[in-house]
Parts: sequence; structure tokens; C-alpha cells
Amino acid sequence: MRRRNLFLAVLMMSLCLLCACAGKANDPLQAAMDFRAKLLAREGCGFELEALADTDGQSWALRLACALDAGGNGTVRVLAPESIAGISAVTDGETGRLTYEDLALGLGTLPDTELAPAAVPGRLVRAWARDWIASAGTEDGTLLASYEDGALTVRTRFDASGVPIRAELALDGRTRFQAEIRNFQWNTSP
Repeated sequence: MRRRNLFLAVLMMSLCLLCACAGKANDPLQAAMDFRAKLLAREGCGFELEALADTDGQSWALRLACALDAGGNGTVRVLAPESIAGISAVTDGETGRLTYEDLALGLGTLPDTELAPAAVPGRLVRAWARDWIASAGTEDGTLLASYEDGALTVRTRFDASGVPIRAELALDGRTRFQAEIRNFQWNTSP
């Protein structure tokens, strides 16, 4: 009788552990945390961003090439519009400041922020690495995660392989910047 009870106890514990493991594998919050862990371990990423931004009553369609560390620091190069293509800037993920060599772009800032549109990629990466994961869930077979830092929210959609494909930045619930993310690559460090 004791052997049978011991066997049943071991069987029940095994089933509980299997159920717990299966639940974690499909947990959207865990997927968002796994992305964060990989971003920090690889010390950043690179990607192209096709973006729409509204600044001071004017709309901008931008295409940017970004190479950023996990803090949002790095370089952003304008690919389009053609009139400013080729301009590169160093971005500071902490302050959102851009530094150009001898050029200054008059793109303005996003409404109610001090953030220039070309500085947003650094802010996105910083959110993925540091901001509070406010929510995570699946929608249409993809992961949708929201990162919050006070009134600032970064909503990001990830593809099935776990890389970002779309992001938007909102302030006080109003979308100020939205972008498609293409050619995402991890930094080549470990």
C-alpha cells in the first residue's frame, strides 16, 4: 500500500511539473522577457525602420538604418526621404539626443516630447531592454507587448521567431510614432 501511494505521489508531481513547463512555453510574458534577455546578452541589435511621425503639425515618412546597443545608444542613418538620405547621427538612448557632424535636421520633435523622430529607434530599444513590461499577449498568431515608462508607452509586435516587426510610441495614450521594422539582426557579440 505504501509503495502504491509513493508511486501515485511521484506520478502526480511529475504531471504537475509537466503542466507547469508546458504553460511557460506558451506564455506571452515569458516570450517578451526572453527577447529582453537576448537583447541584453547580445548587447544590442540592428534594423531598418519605415516610420511615420507627426512633428509640430507636419507628417514625416522616414526610412532609417539603426545600429544600437541595449541602452539605445548608437547610430541612425537616414535612408529616405531622398532629400536627406545619407545623413547619420549618433543617438543617446537616455536623453534621446542626436548628434550630427556638421548638419542639423529641422524635423522638429514629437508632440509633447523633446524626442526627434530619428531618435525614436534608440528609445524603442531602450524600452525593450529596460522599461516595465505592462502587458503581453497574442493576437493573430503574433506576440504583442507593451512597455511603459510613466506616460510613455512602446507597443511592439513580434513575429513567430520572436523578433520585432512593428512598433509604435504613444504618450498619454496618443500614438506619436509608428514604424515597420525590417531586417532585424542581433549584434554579433555572444
